[in-house]
Amino acid sequence: MNLAQLTRKDHGHLRLDPGKAAAAAANVHLVPLVRSELRKAASQFPVFFAKDGETGQFYLAALMGLEPHENLHWNGEALDAEYTPLNLLRLPFYVGGRDAEGGVICIDLDSPAVGETGPCAILEADGSDSRYMVTVQAVLSELAGQKAPTRAFIERAVSMKLLIETKLDVAYDNGTRASLSGLYGVDERALGRRLGEIAEFDDVMSLAAMALSLEHVAGLVRRKNARLAAEAEWLGQDPGKLS
Repeated sequence: MNLAQLTRKDHGHLRLDPGKAAAAAANVHLVPLVRSELRKAASQFPVFFAKDGETGQFYLAALMGLEPHENLHWNGEALDAEYTPLNLLRLPFYVGGRDAEGGVICIDLDSPAVGETGPCAILEADGSDSRYMVTVQAVLSELAGQKAPTRAFIERAVSMKLLIETKLDVAYDNGTRASLSGLYGVDERALGRRLGEIAEFDDVMSLAAMALSLEHVAGLVRRKNARLAAEAEWLGQDPGKLS
């Protein structure tokens, strides 16, 4: 990654390829979420509280694969889902600086989506921001503005002891297995006991959406089985047996 502060002078001539930017999702199995998109994401993916390995802090994340660097919703050309998380839509742009809301827009100059011939311009011929960049700026603004509400939501859930560690141990049709740890779901029993103490109704709905979203894990297993069967067929193997 080669992040640089986006400027009209240095980068106004560059063009972007949204298809190549989206392809970065192919190797992402956990996508960070912000508070405002939680319920939309939970309608498509399992949503967890995940723990940052370096800081120990929890963050919201959509699970898209059952192994690291695997996205089972990526079909080779696009994300096979009705909702795309904001942290995928913003690529290859980032918000830089210590203050997220007052940060600057940065661009990853090493991204394959950045070049001289992509279909989307950064600037129009008259020097104004392109429609593509206006959309990107709106996404980055939402991500920056939601940082504090997201942290507050997580802190409320943690302080009320509504999190429960969820270990995923799945078996595939070909006999192989996968195990994921470090994920935390909503403890439905704890949520039921403390329902009357939750001041914000939207918190209740979001926590309930997270709890229900775990049903999408079965969908990930189906996608994995289909992928394994396709790979076995391509290699001329029996898809029901481990080679």
